[in-house]
Amino acid sequence: MEHQTRPGATAAHFDRELPPDFHQRIATKVIFTNERERDPEAALEKIGDLLLRNLSRPTRIHHFIDVVEHLENDPETLRFAGLCFVSIVLERTESPRYEKFLDDILEAVIQDHQQEAKAPFQAEYRRRHFSAYARIMGDAFIAMMQINSELYEVVSQIFTILIRKEMEQEQVRKDARDGGGRRISIARDEGSPKVGKKLFDDLVDYVHDRGEQRTGTLQQQNPNEFIAILADRLRGTRRYVIQDILNQQALDRRKEAEKELSERLASAEEIILAKDAFRRAIQLYWTEKQYNFKYMAVEKVRVTVQVLSVIVGIAYFLVSYLSLMGMRWWEGVLVTVGMYVFARVFGSRQYFRRFFPDDVTKELEVVVGSFTPTFRKMGKDQIDAFMHRQVRDPQNLYYLTLLPEFVRYVFAVMPDRTSVVLEREELGEILQNMEMDIARVLRTTSPSMLLGE
Repeated sequence: MEHQTRPGATAAHFDRELPPDFHQRIATKVIFTNERERDPEAALEKIGDLLLRNLSRPTRIHHFIDVVEHLENDPETLRFAGLCFVSIVLERTESPRYEKFLDDILEAVIQDHQQEAKAPFQAEYRRRHFSAYARIMGDAFIAMMQINSELYEVVSQIFTILIRKEMEQEQVRKDARDGGGRRISIARDEGSPKVGKKLFDDLVDYVHDRGEQRTGTLQQQNPNEFIAILADRLRGTRRYVIQDILNQQALDRRKEAEKELSERLASAEEIILAKDAFRRAIQLYWTEKQYNFKYMAVEKVRVTVQVLSVIVGIAYFLVSYLSLMGMRWWEGVLVTVGMYVFARVFGSRQYFRRFFPDDVTKELEVVVGSFTPTFRKMGKDQIDAFMHRQVRDPQNLYYLTLLPEFVRYVFAVMPDRTSVVLEREELGEILQNMEMDIARVLRTTSPSMLLGE
């Protein structure tokens, strides 16, 4: 029967009362439990239950690694270190409590590795240092392979979870570092990892180091060959898991980008409302294109009227001055003054204003500005479909050849072009498709329709 806690008491209070050799007692119980049971499966089940009952509290999770390390210190009990992990992993599929227990263990191992809670381990044959937790996990994996090579499935599950958790933590730190302010980043640096090397990389290096040939002659068979094979399989698992994580991250980034793009894209209602404004703008653009030609034609007529009036006045003055054709000099002066007044009044720009074409520049800017916000949010497929409908619209038949130029004009005068969804290369492709659509329409349209007959 479990001891009931008084109000206000915490689990940490009772953990402070744990004996110093608590992990040694748990390790001894693991050994005795396994030795008493003749059925290996029943032994594993009882070992898992023992570890779960005694070490699953958040404040006792770290003692699990102490238990495993204590079992690894003696070659006679090394295999029990592997059985501790096996018992939890095999029960993990049956009960979510074991799954959480394993997750908590690996998170605690990663945290202690990053903060160097235990002193690094120095290899015996080389001047190489490994994380104490890489050594503990590596020896546990090796012990599992000594028990049965088929237990690599258990090793693979543990190693995969370890890689995913460490990569996830690194991604969280990276996102927080990229998105955090200066004050937040300073506070975060206090709990930043003290070890630059990842635990799963250090673990693979340790297992590889254990699997190398230690003998002095090349003829002897390597007794650690199974460890070298384990290191190779761990490398393969690491490559596969990391590639899977990178692929998933790339997929998530692409989905996020597509989501952001879809939120920025114009809605169907906005595109429908822009259709009439676009049609009106292309008509005004055509009128604006014709403005100079019409203006020059009227200006030529006005100048001709002025010149002819002045010439007639001068001619009458000369005829009267020379007393030709029976005209008197004052009659010539009157005609000359009359022609001059006629040229100044009826040949002036003020009088010819009614004949000059209307300047639609301001109206064109207003109409174009009414649909450019929608164009700024439209993607390639949306604009491509929109232009295809404009080309097929019978009301735009007379302005078909002007459409590509008008589209370039719209994007040229569009304000804040840096926020446009459409890329420059995509615009070129859209214009190319539009020109091909225009050519198809012109081939199938009679000349009388183009002339508006």
